Amino acid sequence: MSGPYRIVVWGPGDMGGRALQTALRSPDFEVVGVKVFSPHKHGRDIGELVGLPPVGVLATTSKEEILALDADCVVHTPTTPALIQGADADVLDLLESGKNVVSAASYHNPSMPTWLSTSRSPLEVLRTVSAMKVTGQAFGAELSRGLAALRVGMKVVDSAPLRPLRPRLERLAEPLVDKAIPRRPTGDRLQQACLKGGVSLHGTGLHPGLMVEQLLLRLAGLLDSVETVRFLEVGDLSSAPDGMWGGLESLGFGMPLAAVDSNHAIALMQHFYFDAVISNVAHALRGVGPERVRVERHVYPVPARVRIEAGGTVIEPGAVGAIHMAYHGYVDDELFMTNEECWHVGAGNAHLGPDHPRSLAGGHIIALDGDPARVELRNEMDDESFSADWTAVTDISVKAMLDVVPALCAAPPGVATPDLSPRHRLEHV
Repeated sequence: MSGPYRIVVWGPGDMGGRALQTALRSPDFEVVGVKVFSPHKHGRDIGELVGLPPVGVLATTSKEEILALDADCVVHTPTTPALIQGADADVLDLLESGKNVVSAASYHNPSMPTWLSTSRSPLEVLRTVSAMKVTGQAFGAELSRGLAALRVGMKVVDSAPLRPLRPRLERLAEPLVDKAIPRRPTGDRLQQACLKGGVSLHGTGLHPGLMVEQLLLRLAGLLDSVETVRFLEVGDLSSAPDGMWGGLESLGFGMPLAAVDSNHAIALMQHFYFDAVISNVAHALRGVGPERVRVERHVYPVPARVRIEAGGTVIEPGAVGAIHMAYHGYVDDELFMTNEECWHVGAGNAHLGPDHPRSLAGGHIIALDGDPARVELRNEMDDESFSADWTAVTDISVKAMLDVVPALCAAPPGVATPDLSPRHRLEHV
């Protein structure tokens, strides 16, 4: 088919709002619906939602109205916490209703199991979730209360008298766990939904998406073989939108150091993304499936050195001013990839190691060790001109999503991944 493509924007927050604005200004798209979650946005003209003239299409909080629309593709931009609050059920329904879905929130590699997959036992999930630390308001007070109850429950389940009853407890725990924190569907289940609707699903963005699955893997083509891979991102979040994760406090910033570790919500949620990234690289460079890939996380806080106010959050010296997250990927027992995210709030709180970008503003490092050489790509921001503006990050992710819509609509039904095979066209001089 050819454009204009009839699209729906699901969740017009920071990124979804930019996608909506861009699509309304483009002749390549016709926006036929917008799914909102705030009651005060229901019934408003979608153009007015993003500061443009009215277009005659009203936003709705009704999922049923969206499912009933005749649309080619849904641009899916929910909040990241929504991934443990039932967002997958919405995507399954969208796919089965015959709508392609491109998402910035997930689905970069659905075949890779995570700690919350339905392939995990209910008690295994319960044990992980009961240790989760939540700060801020992104997940709501209800989850915080629920976690306290889960911790008590896990102590009872793990007690010696109940260990012989483990199989029965698994069956009893399953509906309770899936109601409190729905386990995420497997790649097979998402594939079934695609086939039923005759459509495709794809996850993309800056990272995961362009940085590793496109740029890093393209660089790997320079080498005959790759032994180890490292991706490092350093960023200043002092001007990140409040809508990202529900604010800096939800990420752990400004909290006591003891509040952030490898069981913090940010650590577990980021695991969703980097399970997929590392599995994609393992498949591309080693030819192995997800059953041979294991990802371990190590997250630690760094105390702030200076006081800063950002996004409504006050960070005092000694509180969490930077967070270092490392996700180590193993094929069997061999470490082959490390994905690191080192975020700070304000240049005065930057946590830069000797091999980090030499910029307080941040940047990226891609390093591949192999035969016949080591390949390294460094991206370092200019401290003097840096304004901590996150709009570029949002714009790149929005462009990645909208650019893939034509190919996704033309693709055969199923979960779609980037194609890195050589492609050529005739040059007309």
